[in-house]
Amino acid sequence: MKKNLMFIITCFLLLICFIFSNELNNKIVIIIFLSFLVLFISTKYFYIGCIVNITLLINLPYMLDYNKHILINKDDTFSLIFILCTIFLMSIFDFLILAYHINNYETNYHFQITSFFNRPFLKILSIFFLYLSLLFSVIDSFALLYTHLGNVFNEGIIGKDEIFSHLDALYFSTTTFFTIGFGDIRPSEYSEITKRLVIIQAILSHIITTVLWPVAIIFVFGRNSKKIFSSNKEDHRKFSS
Repeated sequence: MKKNLMFIITCFLLLICFIFSNELNNKIVIIIFLSFLVLFISTKYFYIGCIVNITLLINLPYMLDYNKHILINKDDTFSLIFILCTIFLMSIFDFLILAYHINNYETNYHFQITSFFNRPFLKILSIFFLYLSLLFSVIDSFALLYTHLGNVFNEGIIGKDEIFSHLDALYFSTTTFFTIGFGDIRPSEYSEITKRLVIIQAILSHIITTVLWPVAIIFVFGRNSKKIFSSNKEDHRKFSS
């Protein structure tokens, strides 16, 4: 139990260091350790894994807005893209791990969790909020990057109007994420970073919208689907009859 408690404390300390760290290189090192630690904790502590992951995703756009000056340097920009991809991929894998353990009643939590919080419905609701946090973080983070890249030569997004606001970038990010693509706003013709960001966002959106939920539904409503609606063997018999 002491080892598991140390893992949890270390995870929250790394999360705090990531939020308040100013150096981009330090953030890269922290996020690598935090990614593996969160995935491990999620296999044992469902709600702690959800809380840490949601906190990280919600904080990510604010971190990007605070470090918008680094987009001028291409090396720092690629490091920032690496952090983004790591966090989003970690959240996707963590979502699947949490979905797999929704019906796992034999997990040893080492903490006294009431039967109320151990209900599958509440766990499904928790990963639903995690999914919403993932959507918000991906759309808003890329919108902030498109906005800030507009201040870099030959980068950013263009359209009929020369002046773009954050709402325009959010609109472009949303249409890119859901593969709508009206075409009224597009990346600059000579941009490199912006076009790479669009490609990365398109790949992430495909994984999140068309792969993540179907796999999670299989994990949740697979062989243990009846546990969602019944709590004992008698209920299972009534349900089958």
